[in-house]
Amino acid sequence: MFTAALALQIGALQAQQNPVKLDLNSFEGNKGSWSEVGKVWADPTVPNELQAADGSGVFANLPTKKKPGADLISIEKFGDVDLSLEFMVAPNSNSGVYLQGNYEIQILDSWTSTASKPGDNGGIYQRWDESKPDGQKGYQGYAPRQNASKAPGVWQKLDVSFQAAKFNSNGEKIENARFLYVALNGVTIHENLEVFGPTRGSLTGEDVAEGPLRIQGDHGAVAFRNVVITPYDAASPKISNVSYETFQGSFNNLEDLSGKTAKAKGTVASLNEIPASVSGVNLTKIDANLNVAETGEYFITLQVPGGLSGLAVGNETVSDLSNRGVRIKKQLNAGDNPIHIIASKNRNWSVDGFNLYISGPGLRNTELLVSQAGANQATDPILVDASETPVLRSFRDFPDFKRLSHVVSVASEEKVNYAYDMETGTLIQVWRGEFLDATPMWNSRGNGVSVPQGALINLSTPAINAVNADYQTSEEFRTKGYQLKNGSEDMVFNYLLSGNAVTDEIKVLESGKGISRTVSGIGNGFYKVADGVEIQKVAKGYYLLPETGVYLQYDEGTYGAPVTNSSNDESGIFLPAKGNIVYNLLF
Repeated sequence: MFTAALALQIGALQAQQNPVKLDLNSFEGNKGSWSEVGKVWADPTVPNELQAADGSGVFANLPTKKKPGADLISIEKFGDVDLSLEFMVAPNSNSGVYLQGNYEIQILDSWTSTASKPGDNGGIYQRWDESKPDGQKGYQGYAPRQNASKAPGVWQKLDVSFQAAKFNSNGEKIENARFLYVALNGVTIHENLEVFGPTRGSLTGEDVAEGPLRIQGDHGAVAFRNVVITPYDAASPKISNVSYETFQGSFNNLEDLSGKTAKAKGTVASLNEIPASVSGVNLTKIDANLNVAETGEYFITLQVPGGLSGLAVGNETVSDLSNRGVRIKKQLNAGDNPIHIIASKNRNWSVDGFNLYISGPGLRNTELLVSQAGANQATDPILVDASETPVLRSFRDFPDFKRLSHVVSVASEEKVNYAYDMETGTLIQVWRGEFLDATPMWNSRGNGVSVPQGALINLSTPAINAVNADYQTSEEFRTKGYQLKNGSEDMVFNYLLSGNAVTDEIKVLESGKGISRTVSGIGNGFYKVADGVEIQKVAKGYYLLPETGVYLQYDEGTYGAPVTNSSNDESGIFLPAKGNIVYNLLF
């Protein structure tokens, strides 16, 4: 199974090879609404408006009555590509990205949507047939698996791997276009999705082998940056002149082959023609030619399910066997290159054959052979049903920090979720979308770790967040547990801080835009709400924390303006505290 995690890992690796970075000059069709700027932001309460500051690196669509928005169409045309970009959509605004000018991935302010539709952010827009009755004109649209959107005015990340439609020598379509995967804010929302024709509003109305990247600009304010497209236009590699020798027995290293005679050997035209003529445990040595279209650096991966692997290219020889597969980086010449493979089926339950993949210049990860077992099978995920288990205690892996052992995760009907570290009284994570993947926690022996499913935001590294005027924390902290308030989704966490009883109440906002937090009994000083050293006031009572991608909303008239501190271990965004603190986080 071609898993999304593997796809993203491969895509990140391949993007180092021949990427094309696009800026505003890479497109035509600008009628004056698009301009290059250095920074953009939004007031989350003002619809369809972005603010901008001079500079470079961002191209923004800021339509006016005199300069209405228009679509951008890339000068260069593309076939198979990986696309990576960041976008910012204004509140209630709408845009889209069309692969080959024909297949639209929707961009929309879907901030609080809980039931995703094809027209929501990240959806593959519908095809359209005007001849059909009303209500049936739109068809074959694909909703994202979940709403992985962030708030408007916050940068969002889109990663796409696209395979163009294929045509024979007569120009007849023989294969539909396909989205190998689409990830929004790090969450896979489409995978191996076949599209049977162009979506509504396409440039050509029919499938093409190559077409431009098109960015919709006639529906509202939107901005883009770091637009990188990686074309994959190389011919598929070929394996030829295959010779093989198969030895019977269980072989754990190459020394075991000394003095052994092959039970079967021969020559065949391709790898999949090697016969499984020796039953039981065995080892097969293969020599062949690997033909690539372009000279360059390639990555070759060999996996023997349940067995041992050996791989060499060119004049090198296989020196040892690995039980974890082999992955090598090698400079290959255009044309034939010798390749040497060893597949040891050293256990009775192993299957015959192996998995062989290659990627390189203009070539995304390509199967050269897949064994009887198929590609590595991922464990079926064990997902937590939030309606049955809205609160779960587990371990949690936090970036650049030790594994946390006392984390409480809380879900809501609005699909606004958060995680709280009981050992320090820290709100560590928030995310929108589905709840938890408990596969690491419960699969096999398990390790106790649960993983958020949605677009995760890491707020604050675990630490006692109530600090004195000099940003020093109390050394006396003891958790006193948590409880549901009035049987609702509202949670109250309790702890002792320097002998004072502290209550930390967190509730999901009715609007679904985030959470409200009230911390009482913390004394005077400051209270940390997030990591970071950047903060931007975007409206009265609204601050953007760009490093985390959340809005801070609170009554600055009562508490005073937030401050940043980066001079010691307690760096972050802090609110002045007067015995208690009340604020909202919008994300």
